[in-house]
Amino acid sequence: MSPCRRSPQRGFSLIVVLLLLVVSTVLGVAAAQVSLVTERSARNDRDTEVAFQAAEAALVDAETDVLGPNEDARQRLCLFSRRDVTAFVEGCGGAGDRQGLCAPVEPGAEPAWSTADLSAAGGKSVAYGSFTGQTYFSGNAATGRRAGALPARAPRYIVEAVRSRGGWQADMLQSASAEGASYMFRVTAVGYGMREETQVVLQTTLYKPAASPGCPS
Repeated sequence: MSPCRRSPQRGFSLIVVLLLLVVSTVLGVAAAQVSLVTERSARNDRDTEVAFQAAEAALVDAETDVLGPNEDARQRLCLFSRRDVTAFVEGCGGAGDRQGLCAPVEPGAEPAWSTADLSAAGGKSVAYGSFTGQTYFSGNAATGRRAGALPARAPRYIVEAVRSRGGWQADMLQSASAEGASYMFRVTAVGYGMREETQVVLQTTLYKPAASPGCPS
């Protein structure tokens, strides 16, 4: 009786298994990368939203600073007059109660907000609550103290006097003479995200039709 002969092993099943393993690995790596990108995108969106809300809060704080009512001991409502902007400093370099006040520029010149240093280190912008007594909870980027989902630092703003070429009503025009000049106030605010490098800048223009109570008209 002749012995049985076995067919030679060609390893075809092993090749198939290895191919399936490679495909599974590639799909797993791709899924992990997609998950990481999605998570990073969601984190960036949240960071931007935190910065946006902080910038909006700074605009509201500036509105209280300019228009009132403001009962804080450091309030400076009388500096915001639509007829007298002598308190506003060229280059936004004022100190004390003139901090963050930017003098008007000549027509056609680059606006003050585009060149002003809004950072805390610059000392030319106003931190939230400086003249209103309000508090905005945040971390402290200077010391590295973090505050969870709150901004890395408090938002800041500057106020720029802008020559009004017309009244706040569309059908009213004003005198073109220097004596009859009237001004509005353009606020530029910067808000920070949980990471200080995430920043959102917002602007609004405020019109103050009359002097605040107790101030010269």
